Amino acid sequence: MEFFEGTFRDSAGRSYHIKAKEGTLSPYSINAGSPERVESAASLLSNAELVNKNRGLYVYNGLYGNLPVTLFCTGMGPGSAEIAYTEYLANVDYKKSKKVFSIRVGTAGSWASFVRPGEFVVETGIVRNEGASNKIAPLEWPARTDIITLLAIAEAVGKLKLEKRFWFGPGITKDTLYADEDPERRSSQPWVIEAKAKSYEDMGAVSTSMESSVMALLSEFYSSKLRVKGVKIGFGSILLIVSPYYREEKQVEFNVSEEDELQGIKVALEALKVVNEMQKAVNSGKKITLEEAITVLYSRLLY
Repeated sequence: MEFFEGTFRDSAGRSYHIKAKEGTLSPYSINAGSPERVESAASLLSNAELVNKNRGLYVYNGLYGNLPVTLFCTGMGPGSAEIAYTEYLANVDYKKSKKVFSIRVGTAGSWASFVRPGEFVVETGIVRNEGASNKIAPLEWPARTDIITLLAIAEAVGKLKLEKRFWFGPGITKDTLYADEDPERRSSQPWVIEAKAKSYEDMGAVSTSMESSVMALLSEFYSSKLRVKGVKIGFGSILLIVSPYYREEKQVEFNVSEEDELQGIKVALEALKVVNEMQKAVNSGKKITLEEAITVLYSRLLY
């Protein structure tokens, strides 16, 4: 799409970092910070084709049933996510669909005593505790996940009977790990970090991770800029909780289950199918029914 002209490309016309050409990626995608998680997701697709592994930013195209899906890696932190997500959007095949939906499947730490390792958080909004997103929108602008993508995830959770393992609530995006997790030893201003942490808890944050905010803001920014062309970009996230509530344990241990990671990926793939079915229903003039989503959100949405 001409709006993305100027995205850095090599002499072969491929985006400089994820090595994809314009129009070659699906408008339905899953992204992850970990290349290993992207490879795990590729095992659930048929006809999975490796597009890129440059810099560890793996990209695959494949099919989930009959639905074309792209998988891509964003790397660690909001800066890396801004690069990979922008290059993904620059190479989507907008002729197939101008409605683009991308779901992040990542890991996170708990920010609430009742959210336990092995459970999942679906972010409804994101605290911008990082600096990269300030280059996209002023700090007063909220980082929000897309409501259509959120409903699709809730519908998939209900269909798979996983509602007891999922929470829906606000998350935090940070841009440091050790300074945030251990400010007394890793920062010269621990009182600032600790005061913010307490305020986020008091306002109801339930998870903390490192990539979501920039992708949520980029989705809104590009949707606004490209609205006249009929483009809509929806972003959502599914985060596997791998470390306990930050006030309960000072020595954090990350417990990542491959089975749990695959479960999160399956929910995301099913959610992309739900979005596609919603689009087909609208195009044919049929009503959309999301009975599972409403039930899940009624019982698992945190206010």
